[in-house]
Amino acid sequence: MRMELLAWVAGVWWLQQASVLPSGHGFSVAVAIAGCVFVVGALRVIWVAGRPRSYARRWGAKRGRGDCEGRAVLIGSGVDCPPFSAGASANQSWLRWLAVTVFALSAGVGGYAWAAYRADLRLGDSLPAALEGQDVLVTGVVAGLPITTGDGVRFVFDVESAHAIARGDVGLGGCDACGASLVCGEGDGEGVSLLPTRHTGGDGSVCGAVRVPKRIELVWPMRSPFRAKRDARSAVGVGSGDAWQSAVVVAGRQLPRAGERWRMPVRLKAPRGFANWHGFDAELLALVRGIRASGYVRTSFGKGALASAVRPSRLHAGPLPGYGFAAWRERLRDDFRAALDPSARYGGVLMALALGERGDIADDDWQMFADTGVSHLLAISGLHVSLVAGALAAMVGGLWRRASFARLRLPLWWPAPKAAAVAGLLAAVAYGAIAGWGVPVRRAVGMVAIVVLALLTGRIAAPSYVLAWALAIIVALDPWAVVTPGLWLSFGAVAALVLAARRGDRARSKSSGRADGARVAADALKHDATGGTPAGWRVVEWMGRWGVELGRRLAPAARAQYAVTIGLIPLTLAWFGAVPLLGPLANAVAIPVMTLIVTPLALASLLLPSGLAHWALVAAHTVVVWLADWLGTLAAMPWAVWRAPVAPVWAQMAAVVGVVVCLVPLPQWVPATKRWVFGIRLAGVALMGPAALASPQRPAVGEFRVTMLDIGQGNAVLVETATRTLLFDSGPPLGRRSDAGRRVIVPYLRSMGITRLDRMVISHAHDDHFGGALSVLRAFPEAQVLSSLPDGHRVRRASATHRTCLAGQQWQWEGVTFRFLHPDKAALRDGRNGRAGPNSVSCVLRIANGRHSALLAADAESAQERTMVARYGRALRSDVLLAPHHGSLTSSTSAFVTAISPSHVVFQAGYRNRFGHPRPAVVARYRSAGATIWHSVTHGGIRFSSTPDGMTAQAYRASYRRYWHALSPGAS
Repeated sequence: MRMELLAWVAGVWWLQQASVLPSGHGFSVAVAIAGCVFVVGALRVIWVAGRPRSYARRWGAKRGRGDCEGRAVLIGSGVDCPPFSAGASANQSWLRWLAVTVFALSAGVGGYAWAAYRADLRLGDSLPAALEGQDVLVTGVVAGLPITTGDGVRFVFDVESAHAIARGDVGLGGCDACGASLVCGEGDGEGVSLLPTRHTGGDGSVCGAVRVPKRIELVWPMRSPFRAKRDARSAVGVGSGDAWQSAVVVAGRQLPRAGERWRMPVRLKAPRGFANWHGFDAELLALVRGIRASGYVRTSFGKGALASAVRPSRLHAGPLPGYGFAAWRERLRDDFRAALDPSARYGGVLMALALGERGDIADDDWQMFADTGVSHLLAISGLHVSLVAGALAAMVGGLWRRASFARLRLPLWWPAPKAAAVAGLLAAVAYGAIAGWGVPVRRAVGMVAIVVLALLTGRIAAPSYVLAWALAIIVALDPWAVVTPGLWLSFGAVAALVLAARRGDRARSKSSGRADGARVAADALKHDATGGTPAGWRVVEWMGRWGVELGRRLAPAARAQYAVTIGLIPLTLAWFGAVPLLGPLANAVAIPVMTLIVTPLALASLLLPSGLAHWALVAAHTVVVWLADWLGTLAAMPWAVWRAPVAPVWAQMAAVVGVVVCLVPLPQWVPATKRWVFGIRLAGVALMGPAALASPQRPAVGEFRVTMLDIGQGNAVLVETATRTLLFDSGPPLGRRSDAGRRVIVPYLRSMGITRLDRMVISHAHDDHFGGALSVLRAFPEAQVLSSLPDGHRVRRASATHRTCLAGQQWQWEGVTFRFLHPDKAALRDGRNGRAGPNSVSCVLRIANGRHSALLAADAESAQERTMVARYGRALRSDVLLAPHHGSLTSSTSAFVTAISPSHVVFQAGYRNRFGHPRPAVVARYRSAGATIWHSVTHGGIRFSSTPDGMTAQAYRASYRRYWHALSPGAS
């Protein structure tokens, strides 16, 4: 059965690798055939399992002549026993394995089809392209907990109805934007409803009732900046208990709360994310959560009748039916925050342990916990669910055994172990619901449910079967969980523990006899030497027994920590490219502290009165502060984390095999000598070597590689030679708490195995070019910075060494020449004196190796283009061009385009950016010059490599497309 369950999961996983969803008659026929085979096989298994003789022998066991002779003896009469035929037994075994294989293939096809069906349903609920960026009035219910972020308050919204907001000379009543005089309805003083009279106007605008996805994610923007954590909390009503008795208020407005019905004007767009090699897939996360559109609330429309008619308004205070649990969770969170000290730095950690909400944990704290390998303790994991379930089961079991009354004796009515098991399951389900049902929680609750079901039905639940069933059920309910790191890490850790437990059982069975013999020999030697048992020997004996008992109790924990550490190495390398070397030491302290002290106190605070809850959280926070200080000391060590690039698939598979070799019990036919055991385990470690030591191929000497990263509206270009690396610009800030350096550039550099950044060029003082520089410098402090930034700029102050870029500066790395073409001293002087803007001093860099070249033009405008054309002429000719100023009309003059004559031109711009970059006229100008057009919105990250045979190009979205990735118009 395990093979069929794993085949089902493999089929679901295979669908998630598809670039498009399957369709056509061939797929339907294959699914129908597989379904018939699966049903027939299932019926056959059920029929065989129901036969009495099926319980006398394990399935698949061979029948021989001894069985027939045994029956003859038992029956006592003549039974003709045919001669034993080994060939017939082998043939029967072969047929059984063939049936199992066919059954597993059918299960795999079924999993593939099921995942395709679920994906088709979810993708069908999409946002029409005509509604992107349009004002839409939506009515619905706040479905989840509103979360405070750097941009505002973010919440999930279940849409009940939606209407387009038309703007016209006569206001809402006329709907002139639709090109017709429509009656759109009357407002009720708080909003407006538009009749579905007409959906699309003559000019392409949308009016009347429209269709939007049923579940969207919205941000209520904050207008006042966050000055400090306490100020931010008080701004959104988190600081005081009185504020939570009513709706949250910001700037005189009530903010949505879970379970309330609201009507609000919004602007939506389809889920979009950055698309880079080894990067985070935001579009997949949106699909997993069922979010098919995102946007923000239009909190202000200015003045007039339109503004008063469509302002956000709360229609029902709630909680509405079906949303009561979400509202209850929010009240728990409010009470929890009210009990917390506002100055508690690690209050977010306690919130994560109690309610599964991790949004209040600072980014630096996240990094510290990740570098020490204890970040799994910051979420409600399977360990915490098991702790709660086990504690309640033990309590109920103890009380149940003692519940004997005059007329009702509970232990006789129902066994105490079964009552305790059911109580533990109920506790696990309740805790999972409070935690929000993450993948680790679902895995733990699923395994507890399977074990309890087996206990209630009188069956034995083998750990491997429990794990396989839990995996199959989770994947069936959420097919996209199979491509998320949470599932792999959670199930990988449990699988490693199962293997280690089997190995430990065998080791204990072999060593028990030796330990008993050693104890008898020691006792005999002691009595022979002393003729008695003096006090000294009693002390030694007591210390020895204490040491043996301590070692016996610590051995399972050490074995479990070893198994988890070894077992997760391939997964952490594949997903994060890092292995915390001090993880075992950190976990040896953090796991008991967080599990036995901090988590119980955090959970108890949810049940205690406010006064006692405050002191429980104070005690828990004190322990977390101590633990975090110690973990910070470990994380500060230079060798605390082993970072490695993302290895190829074959190396990752070899690492998985190595883990199995290191953990699996050795078969009986392997000699149990230390030499054999050590050699086999060493071979397993060697198999993990390629994944830990892999290094991506760099350009050959004399060649270079240019990677234009997808970072939204901004520039970020990585240039690599055989041994050197240069970063040109660092992308924009991404909200108040993050930037492109932290979220995109640094993870990409580490995934590519780049441990040293030699130089970073910041072209000029616009934040879409220097926004991520500080994050890059924190990760690579030795990088030399070249820029046109003014004196006193924070990036210049943060750099170890800085030089001002000037036209004519050049250097050479491994046969590749880097040369600045702009700015000159006169342009720098004008820019710093305020006679010209920052764009006029953009650092323009050209990379060439004699055969191929690339020009990075930053935000150079027409005046700077004329200067470069006049100074360099045809020497500007380049194969690859980073379009100046993202394709603005102020750049890319005809003379400049003609002088460069690029074969490839790249526009780095954000999706639906407010500037309209790149402009169609500019794109047409390059296209008429014979250039291939590349756009980061359409193609994602774009990589150019110079080779002796020419310049090769690769786009991420074309090479690694998945069916959930959005298609953009204008692909070329």
